[in-house]
Amino acid sequence: MKVVHVTSHLIRKAAGVREVVLELSRAQIALGIDVSVVGLDDQGWIYEKDDWSGVPVHACSVLGSKSFGYSPEMLKTLKKIKPDIVHLHGLWMHPGRSVLRWHLETGGPYIVSPHGMLSNVALSYSPVKKKIASLLFQNKVFDHAGLVHATCIAEKNEFLRYGLSNQSVVIPNGISEMNNKDSENSVKRTILSLGRIHKKKALDQLIQAWNTLENKFPDWNLEVVGPDEEGESLRLKELIEELGLQRAKVRVPVYGEEKIKLMANAGIFALPTKSENFALTVAESLMLCVPVVSSKGAPWEGLEVERCGRWVEFGWRPMAIALEEMMLLSDDERIAMGRRGRIWMQREFSWNSIVRRLSDVYSDTVINNE
Repeated sequence: MKVVHVTSHLIRKAAGVREVVLELSRAQIALGIDVSVVGLDDQGWIYEKDDWSGVPVHACSVLGSKSFGYSPEMLKTLKKIKPDIVHLHGLWMHPGRSVLRWHLETGGPYIVSPHGMLSNVALSYSPVKKKIASLLFQNKVFDHAGLVHATCIAEKNEFLRYGLSNQSVVIPNGISEMNNKDSENSVKRTILSLGRIHKKKALDQLIQAWNTLENKFPDWNLEVVGPDEEGESLRLKELIEELGLQRAKVRVPVYGEEKIKLMANAGIFALPTKSENFALTVAESLMLCVPVVSSKGAPWEGLEVERCGRWVEFGWRPMAIALEEMMLLSDDERIAMGRRGRIWMQREFSWNSIVRRLSDVYSDTVINNE
C-alpha cells in the first residue's frame, strides 16, 4: 500500500504534529510500507531537511500568507505520487483543501487526524480564521473523509461536540525508544516543561506554582524550554521578574540529542496545559524514566494508574501541591516512578504496535471506498 502523509509544517517549530508525522513515517517505512510525506516549504526547511533522512519528503512552495499555507503545488504533487490513501494531519490550513480536491478529482480515500485542534481551547484561538476555513473547505474535508482519527477518548468526544458524524477510531500516538545513559547517575533537581510556549499551555500557572515552592526547595530549579508563539516567552519572563523568582528560567528550544539530554536530566516533567490531545513530551519524558505531573487538560490519567506521576486539576494550586509531593519523595522513589513510566511506554505505546493498528485502518478505509 502506498501511503502519503499530508501536513502543514515540516520544521521543528511545529513541535508535536511534526514529530508524530516524522516518527510515524519512519516506523512505517521500517515495516516495509511505501510512505511519502507532503508538506509546506517553510522558512528554515532548507536547514532542517536532513532531520527527515530516509523519509521521502515533498516540501511544496507557498504563495501568500504563511498562516494559511496556500500551495497549488501540493495538489499536483499528490496526483503525481498516486497514493492508495492519504493521511491528513491537522486542520484549518490549505493542505486540507488540497487533499479534498485530490479526493474529488481522483476518488482516492483519506483519513484525518485533527491532533487536538477541535478542543474548545484550541477553537478559541484565531476563531475568525477558523470560521473562514470552515466555510471555504474544512467542513467539506470532514464530510468526505473516510474516517477521523483520535488519539484518546477525550479527543473522540471533542469530535462529537463539534458535530462530526464520521466514523472514528481511537489510536494513541507512538513513542520511539529513547535512552540517555549519561543521566542515570546524575542528581536531578530540575522541574522541566518543554514544548511550544503558547497561551494554551498555561505556563504562567506553572510559574505561579513555582512561586510557592522556590523558597521551600533551595536545591531545585524550574526551566521552561521551547519555541515562542505570539510573544508568550516575554510575558512569562516578565512574570518571573515580577514575582522575584531566582531559580526559574525561560529558554530557547533545543533539539536532537541536546533535547534528549535535557529531558533525561530532569527530576520531574511538568505539563500545566489547558488542552492537549496527547502531549508527546509526556510520553518522551516517561520513556526517559522521568516522572510527570500533568494537568487534566491532557489525557494522561494513566500517570496515576501506572504510579509514575500525578494527574491533577487545572490551575496553579493543584500543580503546586503535586509538585511539592513529588519533590518531597526520595531520589530512589522518583527513580522508581520513572522506571514504571518507561515500562508503560514500551508496553502500550511502541510505534510497531501503533503502525499495525493504523495499517488495518488504512486497509479498511480503502476497501470501504471501493
